[in-house]
Amino acid sequence: MQITLVAAGSRGDVQPLVGLGTRLREHGLDVRIVALETFRPLVVRHGLEFAPLGGDPRRFVEETGIDRLKPGRSVVTFLRRHRLIVDALYRRLLGNVWAAMEDADAVAFGTLTIMAYPLADARGIPRLALPLQPITRSRHFPSITVPQAWSRLGGTFNLATHRFDELVHWLVVGGAIAAGVRQVIGSHPFPRLGPYTRIYRDARFPFVYGVGPTVFSRPPDWPPWHVLTGFWFLETDGALPASVEAFLADGPPPVYVGFGSLPTRDPTATAAELIDGVRLLGHRVVVSRGWGGLRPDRVPADVLVIDEVPHHLLFRRVAAVVHHGGAGTTAAALRAGRPQVVVPHFGDQPFWAERMFRLGVAPAPLPLRRLDGEGLAAALRRALDPETSRRAAAVGEAIEREDGAGRAADVIVRFLEGG
Repeated sequence: MQITLVAAGSRGDVQPLVGLGTRLREHGLDVRIVALETFRPLVVRHGLEFAPLGGDPRRFVEETGIDRLKPGRSVVTFLRRHRLIVDALYRRLLGNVWAAMEDADAVAFGTLTIMAYPLADARGIPRLALPLQPITRSRHFPSITVPQAWSRLGGTFNLATHRFDELVHWLVVGGAIAAGVRQVIGSHPFPRLGPYTRIYRDARFPFVYGVGPTVFSRPPDWPPWHVLTGFWFLETDGALPASVEAFLADGPPPVYVGFGSLPTRDPTATAAELIDGVRLLGHRVVVSRGWGGLRPDRVPADVLVIDEVPHHLLFRRVAAVVHHGGAGTTAAALRAGRPQVVVPHFGDQPFWAERMFRLGVAPAPLPLRRLDGEGLAAALRRALDPETSRRAAAVGEAIEREDGAGRAADVIVRFLEGG
């Protein structure tokens, strides 16, 4: 059996699906990953087939205008950004997804492409969703786009936040999604106000979540075919670059700082604030440039600036992780058992930032608008508190035991076998 996994987005969207794909291969499935061309080496290196979405992720950021949007918690800002992404994905890239499914026996869609399910129906093959964030509506927690403290307002309110977000989301992006699907298969089956209710009621469309019970408790009102399995980690031997190894060996564990694929309006100033905040506490610093191109104008001897390296190898050897709250980076920091400082920008990042605080592995989220050297130093001081560090280590041990990718592969295989 051949299964195609559609992994649109940045490395944080792609790498978990590659990790899942390696476990599906252990069940005898042929696995194809559909992703941006930049991730071909990552996919092929782990023995999986690759099919391109086309384009380079950095150009994708530029062409969708994400780098020109003002970051913040505003739902309006998030929806504007998301509309640009959806328009690019569904108008330009679905033809490649359609072609990659030509000989597939099943397809599974990552978070950004779940609404491409009509392509699977047109092919007549089973489909699954592989979200990395808890998005199924529930009375037991509010939508991840609003503060989770609002859950105290009760079940009716929580459910209303999900339904409202679904409605607004569809009004904003439904046209682009419908146009993209119609362009490929000649029609679209979406209801006027969106397909969410239909999707959640469809037992033939399971949602297999790359999130685990250590971090998020499964709501009892979710459909039985919406399953939490745990984070999906990509097991790889790999190695850190020699320059990174030399820096780590030359002193006490540093603090990692980086914002992943997120662009910043002033990469030089942001890098300076991050470095100053860490050095105020006397710690060495590893700065990850990321797609945003963090670039300090001065690099003292106790600072190392790096490009992309395996998080699972680096994070175990740092004192703390300062990051933006992306699902992939959050999962890697949790698994490494390191305390965190989360500076959320938009989307699901405030959700993860609050979740880390509730877990006791991070201080309260540090708003981007308040990010400066002193603010970061204060947050980092709380993160490095012995109790926070102890809690982070305990959570890391629990996540190691989850084997999320293995559990997800079992669930998917049972579904495909009709079990």
